[in-house]
Amino acid sequence: MSSIGTAPPRLYPAPSSHGNLQLTGLRGWVARRPLTGFLVIVLGLSWLLLSIPVLAFHGVIPGANLPVEVFALAATLLILLPAALWITSITDGRAGVRSLFARVFRWRFGIGWWLVVLFGLPVIALLLGLIFGGSLHTADLGPVLIKQLGSIVLAVLVINLWEETVWAGFFQTRLEGRFNFVVAAVLTALPFAGVHVPLLLLDDHVTPLSVLTGIAGLLILGIAIRLLMGVMLRAALDSVLAVGVLHQIFDASNNNGSLVDSVLDGANAGNMTQLAAVVLTVLIAAWLLWRRPGAFAKRHIPLPDSAGQVR
Repeated sequence: MSSIGTAPPRLYPAPSSHGNLQLTGLRGWVARRPLTGFLVIVLGLSWLLLSIPVLAFHGVIPGANLPVEVFALAATLLILLPAALWITSITDGRAGVRSLFARVFRWRFGIGWWLVVLFGLPVIALLLGLIFGGSLHTADLGPVLIKQLGSIVLAVLVINLWEETVWAGFFQTRLEGRFNFVVAAVLTALPFAGVHVPLLLLDDHVTPLSVLTGIAGLLILGIAIRLLMGVMLRAALDSVLAVGVLHQIFDASNNNGSLVDSVLDGANAGNMTQLAAVVLTVLIAAWLLWRRPGAFAKRHIPLPDSAGQVR
């Protein structure tokens, strides 16, 4: 297994821009406009599904205590993931689906990058907390780590790996074949944040201003996350597994009661984690620019005789 400083991959494969143009009906429309088709299906059905806990919360339908997490999980596993796989099968056939799953389970991308994935965000967040006047308490560090490890593994297997299969492996990867790296990340952030918009209505005092403020917050956070996942995808040999784990590390560090929050006093764990995400993105991007020429070039559709792997 290689380390961070080993030979660079320089060519990142892209999926086909469209499927068989001779197809008709819904499959034909999706073949011609795969990302548009994905957005119509995903936003329409996920918003419909997430409207159930919103309506229940406001007493329109029974079930005020319905756990919203169940509906968010269902949206990922029953809507987003099947849509991404179905559209991939239309545009790239079974080989495209196999290629996507190969990236989902790609774990050989270097021990150095594994350390970055697992420890980069929380370590930087804690260092920033100290810089901004916080302090560390490590008396219960052992039990906290054990609890967090179990939660992280479960969340990766149940939700984050499949969520990033959709956003990093399918959507953002496709956009990187058409636009530069930053534009692709920003465009991915729009639907990435958009699927969460109905959850902004889960409040007793919803106003147009609160919704607009919430949308702005989702977009800013979404752009930061998609840039981080994008640079890690390039660094970790196109591994969706890497960004799935990193996504959960961010979630586990960003929330109240998280690893960072449990160890850090005197500084806001969420703010430190979000700032750490920006710092880590810049550090990874700088390393890629230094050590891997062309790391941020547009993706290329492999030739028919190419294995389509990162080199």
